[in-house]
Amino acid sequence: MTSKELSTIRMILIFFAGIVVLYLLFLLQDLLVPLMLAMFLVLLIHPALVWFEKKKVPLWLSVSIIWIFLISLMFVVGTIIYKTGMNIFGEKEFIIEHVKLKLAGLLNIYNRFTGKELDVEGSINNITSHISSEFIMRNSGSIFGTLGSLFEEFLLTAIYMVILLSGIMKYENYLRYLGGEGESIKYIKAFEEIKMSIVSYMKVKFIISLLYGIGVAIICKLFGLQFAFFWGFIGFVLNFLPVFGAIIGLVPVFIMGLIQFDNVYTAITLNVTAYGFHFLLSSVVEPIFMGNRTSLNTIVVIMGLLFWGYLWGIYGMFLSVPMMVLTKVILSQIEGTEVLVRLLGNQKK
Repeated sequence: MTSKELSTIRMILIFFAGIVVLYLLFLLQDLLVPLMLAMFLVLLIHPALVWFEKKKVPLWLSVSIIWIFLISLMFVVGTIIYKTGMNIFGEKEFIIEHVKLKLAGLLNIYNRFTGKELDVEGSINNITSHISSEFIMRNSGSIFGTLGSLFEEFLLTAIYMVILLSGIMKYENYLRYLGGEGESIKYIKAFEEIKMSIVSYMKVKFIISLLYGIGVAIICKLFGLQFAFFWGFIGFVLNFLPVFGAIIGLVPVFIMGLIQFDNVYTAITLNVTAYGFHFLLSSVVEPIFMGNRTSLNTIVVIMGLLFWGYLWGIYGMFLSVPMMVLTKVILSQIEGTEVLVRLLGNQKK
């Protein structure tokens, strides 16, 4: 066979292998999503383990310290969510009354323009019943089912993290054994590239998201919006979602603004101000610090967000950029995939 024919056969085999891999990723998502979460978290924690090792701290003690920190962080986050939820529920009557007033105005406008006579009071009662405590109790089964599913994901992720943390310090030995004398250097280099890209991306993303969350909280406080700290926390979390996270995070802010403020333009101004702040961070500040770390095209990031979101749901959306970086590095190690690597993004400078 000629080299051209061999190249064609190789591309066909890679194509069908890719289909099989994608099917397995979808089929085994309940196992793979916690594994990927654990792997990326361990990569972020690895520099801390290296620091502890330099300080002659035993591995078991350094891992224990990290676990205590992570559990404490989760407890703080859970406390914030719980207390804010209780505060919102405590303001239920205030929120429902404002919702009724706003809905009454909208329905009256609808009646005037269409000439129809909708039952304003009945429509309002029907809508507001969906935020009542009785509605929450009726749907408590699905709520607890979701919480149970999240707990299962957390438990499986924690198990994976324990396994990975126990072996991450010896990864070079594993890669040397796996690759042998000829391929071990290439494997170690690929792993280091993955680690450097993901850790750098997450560091910058964390700082930008923290600044954005603080900014949203301050803007909401200046406008007098209730639960300003909570909206900032939501903005911080959702900003990790590429491209659309900030927009999604401002939807509840806008809804709360419509409910609380008498003037709709105040709610619009608040959201425009918050999004303007996000645009400044994402378009000016973030590119300066991010540089060429992920080396992914913007269109590829959007397509990756949609693809991994379709494949693994909300977890896939948050993992989309790290997964695209991982995919690019893996493809760069396979002969004949140079076109796909260039399609995913520019080479690092």
